[in-house]
Amino acid sequence: MLGPRKCIGPTGNFQQNLGLLVMKASRKLPNARLQIRGVSNEGGTAMRHFMNRSVLLLIGIICIASVALPALAQAETVVESNQLFRIYLAYNVDQTAVQAWLPDPWKAVSLPKGPFKGSNFWLILDDRFINQCAEGKTTMGGTIRLVAPVIFGKNPETGAFSSFIPRVYWPLDDPGRFKTGVKTTVSREATRKVANLEPGAGTEVWKVQDSAGGVIEFQMEYQMAAPKRITKTIKPRSSVEPDLFHVFKDDSATDVVKSIPDGIDRVKNNKFKVTMTELRKMFNGSEKLVGISVSPVYVRQEILP
Repeated sequence: MLGPRKCIGPTGNFQQNLGLLVMKASRKLPNARLQIRGVSNEGGTAMRHFMNRSVLLLIGIICIASVALPALAQAETVVESNQLFRIYLAYNVDQTAVQAWLPDPWKAVSLPKGPFKGSNFWLILDDRFINQCAEGKTTMGGTIRLVAPVIFGKNPETGAFSSFIPRVYWPLDDPGRFKTGVKTTVSREATRKVANLEPGAGTEVWKVQDSAGGVIEFQMEYQMAAPKRITKTIKPRSSVEPDLFHVFKDDSATDVVKSIPDGIDRVKNNKFKVTMTELRKMFNGSEKLVGISVSPVYVRQEILP
């Protein structure tokens, strides 16, 4: 498992060795003699001048690179690192209800391709068992459970596409990085049965409850398969402050256990219930489940934009 990393450039030893190499080359250069048959002294002198200029240019490029490389490497700064278990629930819900959560001028859209093609509303269920800051110290108590809706929008003025985090349901009295956090209770019960070379089977039971008594309840039994490794960089935005976005580098082992577009269904006894007031317009009985994926291993790093 990966912990937080500090992105650093070349070490001091590398730069010192580079400097010694350059000095040695510059000392030898003026005394170098070209022994090329058929070339006159005048031609040899011209050739040496050409080589001098070429090598000096190369030395200059190397020196500039030795300064630029650390700056480029340090441009990526990890501010937080998470390791977690994650479930994606992908739905197609009322587009008007989704639009109400998007800021102007963004327009709600559905995904055009992939195993969740046609979905316009996701729920992310996270069981984060390691939360660390850039220095490797635990944050938020080290572990936390949370559920976050994800919606998708397109800016008609620029043509840009983006995902948005309109809410984060978690047991913290804190709006969080996206300024959309709401304090709730979040619980998870899970089992995993495996033997020998079998992928195994699992069960999941999640419940989120807000201060008004509204709930999100999800449960399923599913048959596992060998997951696929997926690496990606995403830049989700805040729905209350659309210019605010965060950069995440994700590396996960993901198993799509249900996909209507791809004809995959290894799920049974799936139950889903929503009574939270702000979600009722989306889950009014017209919603359609598009897919479910399970990521037993999910490593995330947050990078400064």
